[in-house]
Amino acid sequence: MMLDFDMGKYAAYVWPAWGISAVVLAALAARALLAARRWSAQLKRLENDPDRPQAAPGAAGQTK
Repeated sequence: MMLDFDMGKYAAYVWPAWGISAVVLAALAARALLAARRWSAQLKRLENDPDRPQAAPGAAGQTK
């Protein structure tokens, strides 16, 4: 099976649209990864903070 990449007179519109879409999707993925790393670092910092108030025993989110 051979793919036909020739778009004829529409190539001037189709290929830039594909390119812009690929760049936007890559930027969104990179932004999500950076935000996840930032949130993870902030969570680690908050968990290791000795001045933070401790939750009461049996509070939501507490594990045994």
